Amino acid sequence: MTRCDLMIRGGDVLDPETPGSSLADHSVVIVDDHIVEVAPRSEAGERWRPRRMIDASGCVIAPGFVDAHVHLSAFLMTPVHYTRANGPSLFGGGAGPEDLVTLVAQMTSMPIPAEVTSTVLRPVFAALLAAGFTSVVDAGGSGLDGIIDAAEQIGIRLATGPSLADMWNHEGEFGRQADSDSLLAGARTFIGRHDRRADGRIRALVSAVETTACTDDLLRGIARLAKDADVPTHVHCLIDESSDALHRKVHGSQPIDRLDETGMLSPRCTAMHVGNADDDAIEVLAASGATVNHNPLGNMMLGWHTMHRRAIPRLLAAGVPIVLGSDYSPSMIPTPFDLMHAALMAHREAGGTDDAIVLEDVVGMATNSGAVMGRPGELGTIRAGQLADLVVLDTSAPHHLGSRHPVPSLALRGRTSDIRTVIVNGAVVVEDGQVTTVDVDQARDDALATLRG
Repeated sequence: MTRCDLMIRGGDVLDPETPGSSLADHSVVIVDDHIVEVAPRSEAGERWRPRRMIDASGCVIAPGFVDAHVHLSAFLMTPVHYTRANGPSLFGGGAGPEDLVTLVAQMTSMPIPAEVTSTVLRPVFAALLAAGFTSVVDAGGSGLDGIIDAAEQIGIRLATGPSLADMWNHEGEFGRQADSDSLLAGARTFIGRHDRRADGRIRALVSAVETTACTDDLLRGIARLAKDADVPTHVHCLIDESSDALHRKVHGSQPIDRLDETGMLSPRCTAMHVGNADDDAIEVLAASGATVNHNPLGNMMLGWHTMHRRAIPRLLAAGVPIVLGSDYSPSMIPTPFDLMHAALMAHREAGGTDDAIVLEDVVGMATNSGAVMGRPGELGTIRAGQLADLVVLDTSAPHHLGSRHPVPSLALRGRTSDIRTVIVNGAVVVEDGQVTTVDVDQARDDALATLRG
């Protein structure tokens, strides 16, 4: 028999690459940080002698979930005193796209001490792990050194980096406000310092705040840097008609055309939001190999009216990879199950049919972590050679009565209370539902003290 580090024994294995299928009573064998075999329980037991065994009888073994769109430094705003709403929020209709682009461009360059973001985000990352998220993408913010420090300590997989803009509104004029070469030089230094830290769990990225907020020089520079450094990149784009109208006013063209012409769109790029994509944009995205990030819960909570064009079902039909994100986390820290439910309900309601998107679609979107985390072909499925990011979900509770097939168990019935084990990079970070890498109560108390101070 051959030694292995970990065996997850006898669960129902889900692989979104084969929609609707599962492997009953199988074991997953892990050596170091990789899966080395997926086999029937008896066969794996004959071949492997594990240093540690996890019994997954009665459980689903799934790829780790990903939140592909979180503005992590926004958690610093959570102590703001609650008051009853008396009008639309800043991001929900209380400001136009020109003001929002300016605000976000300035926020992403705001200096925040590393110890502040690290202390505040440790319990946040713990909550994400406990919910089944193994991967998180920082969609733009500040205090990046502290974000990385917290992710390293908690054991989650993270992609983060500078989100760049060189155009915004100043004294009533929307135009160039920063030097693109200086911004790109800073991003290059960041990548050199941080990429592939923590045994590869940390991936540096470089991104554009939003298409309108970037000159052609900056977009081309981001695309070149991402290619040269082989890091992921992303860009907020095609959010709604008002944001696209601002782009046409400032740049005299459609956002998708500039993204295509400047080289931003590629298999390493994630286009974020894209609710306003028309047929031409969908064709360009499909040809580019880019991934699209969809944030159904955040979009609906903010009232952005992004579902009516039915872009996401059309992108799926065109073969464009989709990955789910929250974009509203600082207000509620959603779970993977919240995101899947929101995607199913929103698009079925908007399309007026219960097959606008199906269960396999949302499970695939919730686990499609490879490209967006800068590990294409290494994450998101359960097979030999993949990085070992896995979730073991107990389906024995009463709310799982009926078919125990992994697809409806995850997409319809799953709850955070079902999460038994979470594994990131081959390491067990949640055991019996409890995060093992930090004292969660102490981390929460430290974060509250920092926020109040």
